[in-house]
Amino acid sequence: MPVELLISTPASGKTDACIQRIRTLLLNQPFTPVRVVLPDRLQTASFRRRLAEAGGAIGMQIGTFGDLYRELLEMTGRAIPVASPPMLHRLVQAAVEQVHAAGDLQHYAGLRQTPGFSLALRDIFAELKRALVYPETFLERAASGNPAQQELARLYQAYQARLQALGWADPEGLSWLAVEALQNNPGLVSEIRLLVVDGFDSFNNAQCQALRLLAPTVPDILITLPGEPSFHRSVHRRSEAAYQALSSSLPLTVRHSSGSPHLPRPLQQLEASLFEPGVIPLAPADSIHMIEARSPAEEAREALRWLKARLVRDKVQPQACAIITPDPDQYHPYLRQAAAEFGLPLRFTQCPALAQSPAISVLLDLLNLAVLNYPRRLLLDTLRSPYFDLSAYGLTYHNADVLDEVSRKGQVIEGREQWDDIFNRLAQSQPPSLPIDEEEIQSPVLPYGEQVTPLRQALNRFFDRLAPPWPSASLENWIHWLEDLLDAWRYYHQGASENDQAAFDQLRQVLRALVLGEAVIGVQELSYNQFCVQLQGALEGSGIQETTPGNQPSILVLRMIEGRGLRFRAVAILGLSEGIFPAVENSDPFLDEDLRLSLGLESRLQRQQPSLFYQAITRSDQFILFTRPYLADDGEKWEPSPYWKAVLSLLPEHSEQVIRPDDLRALNDAASPEEALFWAVRQHRLPRSFADLLPRWEYLRHAHNVLAARQAEQPAGPYEGSAEPLASLTQARYGAQHVWSVSRLEPYGVCPHQFFVRTALELEARIPPQPGLDAAQLGTLLHAILEQVYAAAEDPTDLQAVLAALPGTACQLFERAPLDLCFRPSLLWQKEQEQLILALENTIRCLAEEDADAGWRPVAYEQSFGRSGAAPLAVHTGSQTILLHGMIDRIDRDPAGRVRIIDYKTGSSHLSKQDLLLGYRLQLPLYALAAQEVVNLGRVTEGFYWALLKGEAGALKLSTFNRADDIGPQAAIDTAKEHLEHIVSGIRRAHFPPIPPKGGCPSYCPASAWCWRFTPGWGG
Repeated sequence: MPVELLISTPASGKTDACIQRIRTLLLNQPFTPVRVVLPDRLQTASFRRRLAEAGGAIGMQIGTFGDLYRELLEMTGRAIPVASPPMLHRLVQAAVEQVHAAGDLQHYAGLRQTPGFSLALRDIFAELKRALVYPETFLERAASGNPAQQELARLYQAYQARLQALGWADPEGLSWLAVEALQNNPGLVSEIRLLVVDGFDSFNNAQCQALRLLAPTVPDILITLPGEPSFHRSVHRRSEAAYQALSSSLPLTVRHSSGSPHLPRPLQQLEASLFEPGVIPLAPADSIHMIEARSPAEEAREALRWLKARLVRDKVQPQACAIITPDPDQYHPYLRQAAAEFGLPLRFTQCPALAQSPAISVLLDLLNLAVLNYPRRLLLDTLRSPYFDLSAYGLTYHNADVLDEVSRKGQVIEGREQWDDIFNRLAQSQPPSLPIDEEEIQSPVLPYGEQVTPLRQALNRFFDRLAPPWPSASLENWIHWLEDLLDAWRYYHQGASENDQAAFDQLRQVLRALVLGEAVIGVQELSYNQFCVQLQGALEGSGIQETTPGNQPSILVLRMIEGRGLRFRAVAILGLSEGIFPAVENSDPFLDEDLRLSLGLESRLQRQQPSLFYQAITRSDQFILFTRPYLADDGEKWEPSPYWKAVLSLLPEHSEQVIRPDDLRALNDAASPEEALFWAVRQHRLPRSFADLLPRWEYLRHAHNVLAARQAEQPAGPYEGSAEPLASLTQARYGAQHVWSVSRLEPYGVCPHQFFVRTALELEARIPPQPGLDAAQLGTLLHAILEQVYAAAEDPTDLQAVLAALPGTACQLFERAPLDLCFRPSLLWQKEQEQLILALENTIRCLAEEDADAGWRPVAYEQSFGRSGAAPLAVHTGSQTILLHGMIDRIDRDPAGRVRIIDYKTGSSHLSKQDLLLGYRLQLPLYALAAQEVVNLGRVTEGFYWALLKGEAGALKLSTFNRADDIGPQAAIDTAKEHLEHIVSGIRRAHFPPIPPKGGCPSYCPASAWCWRFTPGWGG
């Protein structure tokens, strides 16, 4: 029988015509069976609501094609179980393993156990089924293709064979069975008198075949399609393809509606003019808005602010609002964040993956601990997780902090053996005595001796409980083990929100589905790693429905393709910049375009995105907003998309509103109290109508003043390191009798704030343990080797004797170094030792060449002053006397009795004359002064820094240093004294401004994590 196809533009009454047809039929023939088919649940609910508003209808069946397929199969008496997503994942994995075991998986063999590959296969198989592509057809088409395509065809065949052997179906496979049922029994639906198919703009092969088989039996079929008679407009290309598909399958009687869209005049003109040449711009209208924001995050805020204005000012209900996003992964997190601040309820049509839930993410981390050999950071995060109650093992949040310190002390990186190692060392040690020097930073409290036992036992109980109990086991056994573990740790009782509880419920369903899948498919022995992969894939393939408190009316957040057929009063369309929408189209990495064409699949390079955009803009009955980001992540200008330009070309000039972060905004436009406060502080006023925010405003105004000071070009004032109220404390702590460390004074010369943080506050950056030596440990080790090598040689000027002593001495220190310096050797430790010996050989040779002509001879190594009973160096600066302590790496004397000092440096940067002039390096001249006045070795005539790894002297030489009319060591000493005077006076005045040094700040500065003026760049 002929099928009526109603074609008209969006919003012109197609759905109303369907409802009227249904009402007319039921008015004349009550209780006549009528069936309505819609694309998705959203449109199903919308159609049911509109039908109820029109008077309702008894006996109606409203659903999707999937619902129709299920009912057709029920009519045949066949109960076909439909596999859940976790079970489908298990079936796909089984098919992959089957093909691999047969030796037919080569190209994809490396991906076979990855969760992402299984998810990709599920999507491919679903698309093939929607297109009614049977495995035999795919095998035939792929026979002449590449090996990858042939393997996909074999995987598809194995997957479908498993489904058929089990007597199960996947959701897309229902269409096959329904089509087959209609072919075998055309009278299945003879009681249906009217079939309405509404809201579609495309049809897949399965849907077309189902309609073709229904047409001879159902006396009245009405299908609607958006478009116009000739489909000449580019926005109707998608509908034109749908029309061609229908006309090739059905005897159509086409009827075109002549009615105009039921839209306000501006929106009606926008619909008629979009992408059309030579149109006349629209008159100014309050119903169309365009906003450019700096980034997608700010774009999401502006869209929600605009919608909140519609709710408050135009009395639009939340359920009458929609946000359409082209990229859910990018925009949904920003929308959630802004909506929570603005107090707006959102409902997302696309459920986030279950694996993204915090409660599930921490569970996957827990299971991966054993797989990854208990990496330190992941282990500590798990012990601190609020989702696990480990108190039965004696593990608390405080214990995790102690274990953190233990791991730093023992350089624990991963593995139980590394924990055992540090526990053994601590158990055999005693608590350290008080620091030798008051400026040394004390380590956090660690357990020693008998204190170690309870902590070790608690952590071992955790390890033992989490360790896989079998080399391999069935999936059911692994899941029972996991459930026992979660029950013991009260995992399901720790959820703090409705979303946590929803995640727990979905997790239970996934675990049950996996057990059922094994019962149906067959038992397979899995290693622990394979179990974790299986579980992760199942969780990533399952969604979690976010809850709305009290099921309150919510703003709907849609994908671009989901907007068709729905009506709203206010719609915001986001992401109209290049690369977001229209999205960049790429060919399918699994099914290339030629193969897709031969299989009848939709092209990935011609997805008719203009039609989707056109459908989106026709969803609004009153207000519409277009937004786009104008600045990319790299700071470059983000070009608008052609769709933005197309809309903008239809509006009066300057219709777009550009929102810049520094623009002053009207407080009445604020969408939250926090936003109103932020804007009020920037405008330096708070109107009386906002008097309830006054206490918070005062606090933020203070914060604003702090921020303004920190953004000034030069640091000054109490918010920029001038801590005069602390001056009495610093004067008392660093009084005239205080003995200063030269190496600790230098940081003040580099940046006063660095000294304040590192020395005055005794803070150090908490760097996670890593294999190998850090810079400080390497420097200590190299200094010790050189000291002992020269001392071991009978004649330290005999190059060959010194070189001969190097390997043995170095090897002895290398052997003890991990324990003495407390580091964990890397896998390359042996190679690193060889390289260090080569570097030291080079430095010894180069030092010998430096000494050759002048006859310098070492007379002292690691000569300390001001420590261990030695007198400090008293530096008289004119206004005060400053006491110093330190250690001179090497002191040489020539035959004439002149003295030279050498200060070893591991790095090779900042060893120049300029660094002394700027006050960055003071050690060399001050050590020269100490050699003269404290060690009493005679007048120092030369000195330099020596880069150990590079084997060369730094650019600063005391003998050639000059400043103004002065030259030589004394000029350098006088320069250092001036800096010393400035540094000590600044410390005692509590003057610690953050002043980045020339060339940038050192990466090891503890303040780098928060300093507002931190500028990376300082060398080694």
